[in-house]
Amino acid sequence: MDLLGLDTAIGKLPRQSVGFYPTPFHALRNLSAAYGVNFFLKREDLAGPGTISGSKTRLSEFILGKAVEDGVTHVITQGVYLTNSGLQFAAACRVAGLTPILYLTRDTTRHGEIGEYRGNLLLNKTMGVETHFLATDGGAYWDAEEDQARVLEAMQARQAELEAAGHRVLVVPTGGAHADGFVAHALTFKEMLEQSDALGVSLDLIYHTIGTGTSLPGMLAAKLMTGHPVRFRSIAICAYDEGGWMSPSVIVERVKEVLGTLGADVPADEVIRAEIEVDQRFIGEDYAVPSAESIAAIRELARHEGVFVGPVYTGKGFAGLLDHVRTGRIEPGSNIAFLHTGDTGNLFEIPAVVGDVTS
Repeated sequence: MDLLGLDTAIGKLPRQSVGFYPTPFHALRNLSAAYGVNFFLKREDLAGPGTISGSKTRLSEFILGKAVEDGVTHVITQGVYLTNSGLQFAAACRVAGLTPILYLTRDTTRHGEIGEYRGNLLLNKTMGVETHFLATDGGAYWDAEEDQARVLEAMQARQAELEAAGHRVLVVPTGGAHADGFVAHALTFKEMLEQSDALGVSLDLIYHTIGTGTSLPGMLAAKLMTGHPVRFRSIAICAYDEGGWMSPSVIVERVKEVLGTLGADVPADEVIRAEIEVDQRFIGEDYAVPSAESIAAIRELARHEGVFVGPVYTGKGFAGLLDHVRTGRIEPGSNIAFLHTGDTGNLFEIPAVVGDVTS
């Protein structure tokens, strides 16, 4: 299938207009000169509707498109207290005329009780989002099954209250990992190919940060559908081991879902798995805890290009990319795109999240 066919297949799906697409794609000239490779940035952080955005906005367009079609009035979603996904879904709900509700967890042992609203929390507060907090002992609620159960029970109770009052409620899993949304980033891949072609560039590698696994399935499905030779490399910010909460097997199943949704042929699992390369060496001490590498990467990109990545997700992903260049895993002269999925709101979080980016 060519890019036009991909666009036609996606165009048949319910969709709610929220962001501004295509998002920009541009060269990082100063950083490229410093490293001897050709860096490009795909700017999902500029998707809108507000100035702090990210890759979840694309997911929301398809998830909320189906929700509006189904008569949904309220959307409940979840995440850690500094969630980018929660913020983006809340903003998308406001655009779509739906009521957002957030259930957020916080590792109070590490980060303390919430004393003031900062970063994404402040933006959610400004939008007037109904927000519920639950304390956990780990960096994210998925660290312990009992925490997952508590969050699910609380959301289901609120859902029951709303439905008893005559509302219709959609529950979206953490990170926007809902089946209706996985197809969204097939469009991100399509845009990157079109934009790089316009610059006369053939991409060799696409790097991105991987957490809840919502960006890669659509992009990888589109690659398989179009037959493009570009390779993906994913830098993890949480464990990606088989048998765990997230794993390559989860990505394989989601890729198959996207291909099925678009009416494309579904290859053997081994074919899809061969396209997945996840590097877990840049997680650091824990989720939402800064690492020396991520702090250095945030500073380096900002000082070369005036562009900001965030401390929880994209800083760690960009740190992995720079390490791969320095250690020779990327050949000199390669054309590399980094998918900037957002996370800039977390630069205004507490030092235990951001680290010292000023030195």
